[in-house]
Amino acid sequence: MRALILTFLTWLMAMPAIASQSVPVDTGKVTASLVSTHDRIAPGQEFYIALRTVLDEHWHTYWRNPGDSGEPVQIEWELSDKLSADEINWPLPRTIPTGPIVNYGFEGAPLFPVKFKLAQDAELGSVVTVRANFYYLVCKDVCIPEQGSVSLPIAVGAPLEDLGWKPEIEAALTEVPKKGNIQGGIIKANSTVTISLLNLPEGDFSKAYFFPYEQGVLGHSEAQILRRGSKGLSLTTTADYIWNETIPETLDGVLTYENGETLRGAEISLAVGKSFDIGEVSAPEVKIAGATLWTAIIGALIGGLILNLMPCVFPVISIKALSIAKLAHGERGKIRREAWLYTAGVITTFLLLTILLLGLKAGGTEIGWGFQLQSPKVVAILAVLLFVIGLNLLGVFEIGSRLQNTGTKLTQSSGVAGSFFTGALAVIVATPCTAPLMAGAVGYALASPAFITLAVFMALGIGFALPFLLVAYIPSILTKLPKPGPWMERFKELLAFPMFAAAIWLIWVLSLQAGESGILFVLSAMLAATFAIWLLKRGSMITKTLGTLAVIVAIALSISISSTSNPGTVSRLESEAWSPSRVAELQEQGRPIFVDFTAAWCVTCKVNEKVVLNKAKTQKLFEDTNTAFLIADWTNKNDLIATELAKYGRAGVPLYLVYSNNSVSPVILPQVLSHDVIRDAIAGEKS
Repeated sequence: MRALILTFLTWLMAMPAIASQSVPVDTGKVTASLVSTHDRIAPGQEFYIALRTVLDEHWHTYWRNPGDSGEPVQIEWELSDKLSADEINWPLPRTIPTGPIVNYGFEGAPLFPVKFKLAQDAELGSVVTVRANFYYLVCKDVCIPEQGSVSLPIAVGAPLEDLGWKPEIEAALTEVPKKGNIQGGIIKANSTVTISLLNLPEGDFSKAYFFPYEQGVLGHSEAQILRRGSKGLSLTTTADYIWNETIPETLDGVLTYENGETLRGAEISLAVGKSFDIGEVSAPEVKIAGATLWTAIIGALIGGLILNLMPCVFPVISIKALSIAKLAHGERGKIRREAWLYTAGVITTFLLLTILLLGLKAGGTEIGWGFQLQSPKVVAILAVLLFVIGLNLLGVFEIGSRLQNTGTKLTQSSGVAGSFFTGALAVIVATPCTAPLMAGAVGYALASPAFITLAVFMALGIGFALPFLLVAYIPSILTKLPKPGPWMERFKELLAFPMFAAAIWLIWVLSLQAGESGILFVLSAMLAATFAIWLLKRGSMITKTLGTLAVIVAIALSISISSTSNPGTVSRLESEAWSPSRVAELQEQGRPIFVDFTAAWCVTCKVNEKVVLNKAKTQKLFEDTNTAFLIADWTNKNDLIATELAKYGRAGVPLYLVYSNNSVSPVILPQVLSHDVIRDAIAGEKS
């Protein structure tokens, strides 16, 4: 009898705990119920009730902004006049990739707490009933709309907390993002948006992610590229459809980050059209192994030396070699002066390019090595210039000394102007090439503070100019050069053809950047430049005036060229455009992936395509291994590609990544490809 009474008393004591949870409702893929922080509430008291959802494994529901698709969880309350309810306290969402799209939502057993308040005049001893009609879309391979109703009676009296559910609801409330002191701004430029954030709380922001409250603000399926500065951070991604409509002054959302092993969130308001200075951007974590300032400087120095052997530089530096050969058996001091003037042209041009690059980056532009050749205007001007220089070398136009000051004969003349200009032009045409050891050094430099960037690029310039300084100061080299003679005139004429070849290549680059109209404009500019030279040979004032006008027309035609939206990259392999979302989708399918970061003006890229990528055995390798071939075409400016390059410690192309079917992170391949290197990387072997 005593045991029976004790059992009965225990059951009575447990009744409040049972009353704090409603009868669960199974809607198909989810079991839903109401749980409360209190078993009994007093008049005037605030408390929490949460909709608890337990999802089947691998199924998910949606946040207030569901992302690319879906619908948010919805709760409709039926309450007596003694109760009032606030809005849902949304837990932190997670990104849920589903094929090519990304959703924001929850898996497992999320709680959706809501604050309630009991009226002050509620009668003691009475019972208030909370009824919830809920709806959610639950998805896995397919999406199923589910709904149901649950109710929870709660007694009115002396407050009594529920020791079972109160800690769980409070834990869920700690996850709910709180408004802090973070300053945020968001700006749109072309098709990208950049969020800048200051006054960040303590925590790890290496995987920070912004979840907007509204759909259409950001491309949910696109990666958010993070840059951490000394004052804050920025996130760059693609803009979505809302920017075509009327935009409010602020856009709200949640920034997630890590604090220890816990995911945290901060609610922030982004001022539209405002950008904050995040300070000096730290170097990316992923870069060449053991990269330091000294390894970057040494790599740049050696890379600059090797750059002289690259095909894009040869047409220009061979002219300088001819100039030194002419002086080889003459006055030693004059040779050294020529070499130092050439070096001054190289260093000055590197310095100006670096300052311009730093200025553009400070303005939020994502650029890298070879950025000037992403401008069709620069490509057109270079094509015309090399064409005119080729005509001069061939002897078609024998121009007098007065016209030398116009710059068309500067590269083949000795003296201050000729040597300096040759060094400057060599640097400009060198940027399509990236020499071994140079890529990591340049990537490190562009991700570092300004003084490091300048130091590394100056080392690159010194390495580039060093061969001519060595020739000038080592007599044994000079004595082995052939003596001046008729061969020099023939060699000078022969050098015209590499110039023409370089001009043809630049016109081809322009055709990919600016289409048919670009070709028409640059050929017309060449015609105008040739006509100007013919006119300027004459001595009368009229022909000089007309010649000057023709030069102006040639320049105007070149700078009037603009990019087309689809430059395209030709490849024999079956390929598709690169994007972070496409990489994620293919990884989910378990397919190997080869990513080719390339550009039409990148000579190294084109050589690799011709020698390796476009070969039949490479195509067969990709087919046999079901490897996806993605092309990230950087022919024209693309901030997303520039940021992705920086992620891997690079500031220019080529960059080759291979995700094998058992790897999460990609393997970075050498810049000079071979079939065996690609095969081993796809197989997941170390090369």
